[in-house]
Amino acid sequence: MVGDELAIFALLLREKHDGGGALSIAVILAAGHLPLILLSPWAGTIADRVPVRRLAPFVNVLQAVFALLLTINGPLYLSLGLIALIGAGQAFTAPAWSATVPEIVGIDALPRAMSLMQALYALAGIVGPGIAGLMVGRLGYVTPMIANSATFVVLAIVPAFLTLPFHARERGPRQSGEVWAGLQIVRTEPVIRAVMILGFSLNVAVGAFNVAELFFALDNLHATTFVFGLVASTFAAGSLVAAVVNERRDISQAQLPMNIIMGSLMGGCGVFLTALSWHWILLLPTAALTGVGFSTLNSYAVALILQRSPEASRGRVMSAVQGLSSVGQITSLALGGIVVSVIDPRIAILLSGSGALLVLALLSKGLIGSSTRNQIQSFVQPEINTDFPLTEME
Repeated sequence: MVGDELAIFALLLREKHDGGGALSIAVILAAGHLPLILLSPWAGTIADRVPVRRLAPFVNVLQAVFALLLTINGPLYLSLGLIALIGAGQAFTAPAWSATVPEIVGIDALPRAMSLMQALYALAGIVGPGIAGLMVGRLGYVTPMIANSATFVVLAIVPAFLTLPFHARERGPRQSGEVWAGLQIVRTEPVIRAVMILGFSLNVAVGAFNVAELFFALDNLHATTFVFGLVASTFAAGSLVAAVVNERRDISQAQLPMNIIMGSLMGGCGVFLTALSWHWILLLPTAALTGVGFSTLNSYAVALILQRSPEASRGRVMSAVQGLSSVGQITSLALGGIVVSVIDPRIAILLSGSGALLVLALLSKGLIGSSTRNQIQSFVQPEINTDFPLTEME
């Protein structure tokens, strides 16, 4: 995560320095998400069939090579292609690691485990932008990208030192159409479906906010690149505080929906209040509030989805979740790039925050009902439809 923060921050600043506008920024942010969508069914199947100890090192080495090639300041399409290849690696490794977490910590400890993971992500978010801002200012754009490549090398080595299953577990007979099982579960399980609709809608709003925030901070509020990095670090600090607090809380399955709603409310309010800022110093508390909200949302939403997913299909479910989230992020980035190109960034952020809160208001009643009626139960996987257009992975 630290390496990713370094590289993305440097790429965005390099593109803006080279004259790139809002659409270019949006395309860079979206490029890594497209493989997560296109490869989702097959990546999830592989995550359920191949142990992460075998899969991760091979993929991470390839990602290290692609990350190193990002140091070439060539045409925009070259950077976009390399970002997409790195994202293709994530399409396979992310669901594999996610599916392994319940096996390591147990199903009841998932909320705390997800909060701990969110804390680590937040810590990377604090360190990454600040270091990247200093690196770009003092050493140029290449050094952060070299550092990012080195982190993938480290990730390739780490599984050898962890106690993880080396051989694939038996996950039942393969079936025609099993690559689509994760999407089918997300579509048919009511609570997972509601959480995904909420998350998808918020991704659209927040993604547009992410595009507008860069121009709002640097152009409207005349912040420096270091200040912009500081704002991003403050967001991560809020995420870290929330994750540490949530890791210490003992949350039952029935309490997860209400906590998801509260996280969404804080995140939406943080985005909305950002648009009301008249000085860059005010971006710091709103960034912290947004970080607290979305850290809480992410921790508990992932925990709920993993708890309600059948063990044999968790990789495919998480791959489907990852793919659908990326659809929302790409949609939001495209909208953000278009909107910021035609209206003031402040208005774009205001619309993003308002949209997030509106979606929450529309969906919260159903989630509250699932909490108060104590409907959080173990989910039984539906029969997989064998009439899908694609067949199983061999």
